[in-house]
Amino acid sequence: MDFLIILKALLLGMVEGLTEFAPVSSTGHMIMVDDVWLKSQEFLGSKYIANTFKIVIQLGSILAVVMIF
Repeated sequence: MDFLIILKALLLGMVEGLTEFAPVSSTGHMIMVDDVWLKSQEFLGSKYIANTFKIVIQLGSILAVVMIF
């Protein structure tokens, strides 16, 4: 696997995780970071795969919130 792909995935996960507990839209921040800087559609292929990747990141974050509260 390419190191750059792993780095971009980690960055998206960190944006989602850091903004999940803040009173801001974590999804909005993740989409903005992805669209402006990362362009996950380019390194993941189709838009369907890129959106699925974003949903999986959000599911992990939501599961952590459910387990804590």
